[in-house]
Amino acid sequence: MKWKLLKKRQFPIGIDLGTAAAKLVQLVDLGGQMELTAAAYLDLPEELQKNVSGRLEFLEGRLGGLLRQGGFQGRKCVMSLPPSDTFLAHVRVPKVPSSQMEGVLRGELEGKLPFDVFQSVIRHLVAGEAEAGSTLEVIAVATPRRLVDQFAGMAERAGLELLALDVEPCAILECFGRLLRRAEDAERATLFLDIGQSFSQVVIALGARMVFARNLPMGGRQIDQAVAKVLNMPLAEVMGLRRSLAGQKPNPQSQFVYDALRDSLNALAGEITQCLRYYESVFPSHPVERSIFLGGGALDHNLCQQMAQRLNLPAQIGDPLLRIGRRFTMPAPAGMDRRQANPAWAVAVGLCLGSQISVAA
Repeated sequence: MKWKLLKKRQFPIGIDLGTAAAKLVQLVDLGGQMELTAAAYLDLPEELQKNVSGRLEFLEGRLGGLLRQGGFQGRKCVMSLPPSDTFLAHVRVPKVPSSQMEGVLRGELEGKLPFDVFQSVIRHLVAGEAEAGSTLEVIAVATPRRLVDQFAGMAERAGLELLALDVEPCAILECFGRLLRRAEDAERATLFLDIGQSFSQVVIALGARMVFARNLPMGGRQIDQAVAKVLNMPLAEVMGLRRSLAGQKPNPQSQFVYDALRDSLNALAGEITQCLRYYESVFPSHPVERSIFLGGGALDHNLCQQMAQRLNLPAQIGDPLLRIGRRFTMPAPAGMDRRQANPAWAVAVGLCLGSQISVAA
């Protein structure tokens, strides 16, 4: 009799430092079967939501407890850069050797960044060819070097080995790319829309290949603020009301809230439509076929439904834990419910699985 020994691959800890919360995830691959082995959730103080340095310091002081309580193994990690300090741009450049690409991109981005291009870290992904193959459509990513140093310093002080820093669009695609490996998926275009607290990520993929990415400075908080203004209600009351309505079917008592959302949803849909038009100008033979909603905003199914109607695309709520088993014995952390989809955990899962754009610390 022969006993089959499963090869175990422990993934690094994925740390998603968001605006309102930090999420930590760790997975293991047991002979092709992905298992969730550890997870943790940390609410961040509201007064730090616009202060990246403050959020890093707050997380640093609590990481030891989170790692112990969550059952995490090892010290290797991958972290996400905040959208507020990350600049994404689509740039068309001539075909040049990879060794020359960073210099070309610095020239293209000079004067366009909200920070000094010569004090930044720049990485890129090639989305495809443009203009009959004479140029490349490149997704450029830039972030201030000081921020990279801050993340590296925090990880070192916390006793972690920072393998890479990544941006949210890449983590989102890394999370779902494992589900898009079939031959028929390769030519199928999917829109991923992650509605976060302060930013929304627009990601378009052909199969598992990213071909468009953009940060939109509009998220759940801006939507709540607009509703509060329309209804003349305190912001905290609106936030609580919207949370209570998430997942419920529309009814006469809740419809007034969604009526107040109309202008905000129209504005967000307008920005996304511009993204779709740009993508279609580059890849006209591969129209977007569907949309997948992620982030904390995706917990409001009614909001997602109304947005999908505006975009005129079939839609679904994404579940980053699809086909991932659960092995950890700790209670599920706040914000995670294995009985339903967990769209807010997509970035953390994607960071754990890998890094498409590695900003070395």
